[in-house]
Amino acid sequence: MADAERQAQGEINDATRVVSRMWMEPGMAALLPAAKGVLVVPSYGRGAYFLGGQGGHGVLLLRKSGTTWSQPAFYSLGGAGFGLQAADGERGPIALILMSDESVGKFRDNTRTWQLAGDTGLTVVGFSHGQATASDNSRADIVMWSAAKGLHGRVSAAATYITPSVTLDDAYYHQLVTNRQILTGAVASRRTANLREALAGASDARYR
Repeated sequence: MADAERQAQGEINDATRVVSRMWMEPGMAALLPAAKGVLVVPSYGRGAYFLGGQGGHGVLLLRKSGTTWSQPAFYSLGGAGFGLQAADGERGPIALILMSDESVGKFRDNTRTWQLAGDTGLTVVGFSHGQATASDNSRADIVMWSAAKGLHGRVSAAATYITPSVTLDDAYYHQLVTNRQILTGAVASRRTANLREALAGASDARYR
């Protein structure tokens, strides 16, 4: 297995664990079934790779129907960090839960780097632990969940750059493929089953 493919599989395995953790959050059982997509970033925070800003690498899946989810596409995030502040070395998982068709379209249809900022037209709110319900967030385009230690501050779309990871996409699916093609069903891999089952709420999802 090549390095890029190994990295991609590692991100999928880590994302599976994060999703299982998310289901344990009070209120998440009401929110996730209403989500149209979820971008899971297993390790998010400040680091040298992001040139003094904050960021991380993750995978995006879109709901196809019911409890059926798309194959994961790979992304990197970097920039101001949703208004959150992190000390050097502080990292942890976050997830962007896409609640609207508009947010899905932004992530699915942009095949190059784009900026999630205040003028993007998407409303970003923070997940309220123990209080969030689908109705509470019905007006939000994106709900951001975080279990990252050391992150604090009011959540906002604060100039975060979203980049589809072409290198990981191509390496993992063994062909030249865009994030849009992945998310709309042009390719498939059995190795993603655990992540998709975990997102669907399957209690018997196991890690590979």
